[in-house]
Parts: sequence; structure tokens; C-alpha cells
Amino acid sequence: MDSFDDDFDNNINIDPMDQINELVNATKVHIRIQKRNARKSICTIEGLEGDQQQLKDILKHMKKTFGCNGNYVNNEKHGNVLQLQGDIREKAKEMLISKYEYNVENIVIHGSE
Repeated sequence: MDSFDDDFDNNINIDPMDQINELVNATKVHIRIQKRNARKSICTIEGLEGDQQQLKDILKHMKKTFGCNGNYVNNEKHGNVLQLQGDIREKAKEMLISKYEYNVENIVIHGSE
């Protein structure tokens, strides 16, 4: 009986925040640019995790920081999408990494300069 108890270790420390961070960073975030006309464009951010209020808070912070307008869209095909005016792909990526702790490997920027 003692050999079974010796093999089984009950002192495993599991941090729930590590599990949450792994789930948040497991999904890919896609940042795309869509041209409206010759000079204007829309930046879309897909794949952000969180409920509607959390995403609206991220959108509000980005709008204020970047000085642009934006919109939250819940699309059946693409899920939760943030739309922001202008080409702010690199700025949005840096903000997601620094403020919201997304991994660099999980953020994909689409479109050419």
C-alpha cells in the first residue's frame, strides 16, 4: 500500500491563471486591412477572446489611444470582430501584446503595405 502512495504525488501546484492565459493565447488573432477607396481603409481584428463588454472596453481604449472611430460586430462567420478606421495594424498588435498580454506568435497581420 505504501508503494502506491509513494507513486502518487498530491502536492502538484496548478495555477488557474496559467490555464486561463494558455486558453487566451491558444487562439490566433487576425488583423486585416480593407481598402474603402484610394485613401481610406478599415482595420479589422478577429479572434479576440472575451465577452461583449470586454471587447467593447478594448475597442474603447484603442479608439481613444489611436484617435480613430471604431465598431464592434458579432458576425456568424468570423465571430467577434473589432473594426477601426485607418491603417493601425502595427499599433494594434503592439497594444495587444503590451497591454492585453497576447503572445506575438498568435497575432497574424494580413495585407501588404
